[in-house]
Amino acid sequence: MANFGRKLGANIFTLMQNAGFSREEFAEKIGFSYRDVCRITEGKLMISPSEMSVIANCLCVSKAELLNNMSGNLAPELQFMKEFDNEDNLDKILDLLDDYVELREAI
Repeated sequence: MANFGRKLGANIFTLMQNAGFSREEFAEKIGFSYRDVCRITEGKLMISPSEMSVIANCLCVSKAELLNNMSGNLAPELQFMKEFDNEDNLDKILDLLDDYVELREAI
C-alpha cells in the first residue's frame, strides 16, 4: 500500500509540475491545504476516489491516467534515493522510514 501511495504521489507531483502548478497554487485550486498536498505528493496521505476525481479534473487527465502515469519521478524529498537501483530495496527502505516516522510521531 505504501508503494502505491508513493507512486500515485509521484504521478500527481509530475503532472502538477507539467501543468505549471506549485504546491501552493495546486492546493488552492483543488481546495486542499498545502500540508495535505505535500503529504499526498510524498505518498503519505491516501486520497479517496472523489478526491482523486477532483485532482484528475484539475490536471486535465482521467483517473486512469493519474494512476498509470508512471512518471518514474520521485517527490523532491526523495530524489537522493535514486541511487537505489533495485526497486524492492527502495520500497523496503521507504517502508522502514515510514515506520520510524510513525513511531516518532506517536512519542
